[in-house]
Amino acid sequence: MSVIRLRYVHSDPLFYYSGLNPIWASNNESIKLLLEGRARIGFVPLTYAAHNCNLLYVIPRFAIYSDGPVISARLFRGGLGTGYAAVNDTSVNALAVRRLLGIDFKVVNDPYAALRSFGAVLVIGDDALRMVNAGYPYIIDVGELWRERVGLPLIYAVMVTTRDYDDHELNTVINAIEKSLELFEKDPEPVIQHAASRIGVSSELIRQYFRAIRYRVDGRVILGINEELRIFGINNCLQFLG
Repeated sequence: MSVIRLRYVHSDPLFYYSGLNPIWASNNESIKLLLEGRARIGFVPLTYAAHNCNLLYVIPRFAIYSDGPVISARLFRGGLGTGYAAVNDTSVNALAVRRLLGIDFKVVNDPYAALRSFGAVLVIGDDALRMVNAGYPYIIDVGELWRERVGLPLIYAVMVTTRDYDDHELNTVINAIEKSLELFEKDPEPVIQHAASRIGVSSELIRQYFRAIRYRVDGRVILGINEELRIFGINNCLQFLG
């Protein structure tokens, strides 16, 4: 079976012990792979799930979210340039900052080059962690901003399945991810060391990061999803399975 995982470190606890062989994808690639039929199950940014709600079901079991500072989504201070840029693989974080602070971004591919050309650059994922690890100064942590202004979790990605899902396949994936998450929660150190080595940052930073990222969906997360889409101005037609 084919399952899509987001390529960033935040997804490691969900898949490290799962026994699955997921397709690694960027945020932008994840939704395309599902819509093209390359997989029927996976994680996609909440914004993309909402925009394709007629084709997908949300599985209200796992999500990727923060409830305070997130570390991996920050508006980093630039050099001598002016204006704001954002990396091209962000949709949730860019919308969050745009809606809460009224900032418009120019989309860029290279965050390091952009830091030399703009006043500030919104960077997400592993590149953001590398910048934090290297001591780059920042203006805003997006998760912290959201919690201060909205008071609910900021949901980055949700687990979805296409409408032609297979019950057995879906249950197998859910159980595998649950097993991986339980083993990670019991002893996170192997995943921490693996992730730190893979992206070249300190183990302590990854340790802090995994304390910031959360995965299990509860009623408060559902409230967060609804409020997030309202603030983003996206029609909330999501359908939850189960």
